[in-house]
Amino acid sequence: MPDHIHTIPVLDALREAQGCPFCAMRNKLEKDAISFIMGPAYMEDDVRMATNELGFCKTHLESLYAEQNRLGLALMLHTHMQQLNKDTNAIIKSKIPNAGSLFSKAPKSPLVKHLEQTISSCYVCDKVENTFARYIDTFFYLWGRGGDEARLIANQTGYCLPHFMQIIDAADKLSKSKKERFMEEVLPIQQRLMQQLEEDLEWFIFKFDYRNADAPWKNAKEALIRALALLGGEKTSTK
Repeated sequence: MPDHIHTIPVLDALREAQGCPFCAMRNKLEKDAISFIMGPAYMEDDVRMATNELGFCKTHLESLYAEQNRLGLALMLHTHMQQLNKDTNAIIKSKIPNAGSLFSKAPKSPLVKHLEQTISSCYVCDKVENTFARYIDTFFYLWGRGGDEARLIANQTGYCLPHFMQIIDAADKLSKSKKERFMEEVLPIQQRLMQQLEEDLEWFIFKFDYRNADAPWKNAKEALIRALALLGGEKTSTK
C-alpha cells in the first residue's frame, strides 16, 4: 500500500500534537471543513444540495456563525429551510385525515422521526467522520509498515479516551498476532498516562491546602485541564 493523501496529516499529528494526536487530526479536519464550506464552496451546486439535505448540528452551526460570513451562511440556511419546510409540510399534509396519529408518542409519528433526523444530521460531521475513519486506517497502516513510523507511534504519550476506544475497536480488523502485538505496545502507554494523571490530580488537590502553598506544583498545575482532555477529548478542555 503506497503512501496516499492521508499519510501526511496523520504523520504531522503524530509528530507535532501536544496530547492526543487524534484530537489534533479531528480538530484540523473540522476547521478545514468549516473553511471549505464558508469559502466559495457554498455556492457550488453539489455542496448546497448536500447542506440542504443534511443541515448542521448545533456545534457546527455555531462554528459556521463564528466565521463571520453572514451572507454565505444565510444563503445556505435559507435553501436548507426551504427543503426542510417542503419535507415537513408534505408529511403534515399526508397525515391530515388522521391528525391524532401525527403527534402520537407511541409509535413515533413520521413527523417526529423526520424532525429527529433533521436535528441529528450534519454536513460537517459527515465530512469529518468520513475522512477521520481513513485517518484511523492510515494510523494502522503506518504502524504495520514498521520503521520510523512504527517507532513514532510507539513513542506517543497516549490518547484521549474517546479516541483510545476507537483505535482499540479498530484493532479488531488486524490479524490475531498483529492485534496482540499492537495491544502489547499501546496498552502500557495508555496505562502510564492515566496513572500519571491520577497522581497529578491528587497533587493538584494537595496544593489547595494552605499548608502546602509553598510546595512545588510538579506536573500538576494543568492536571484538571489534562483530565478534561483525557476523559472527553481535547474540545472538552476549551469550554
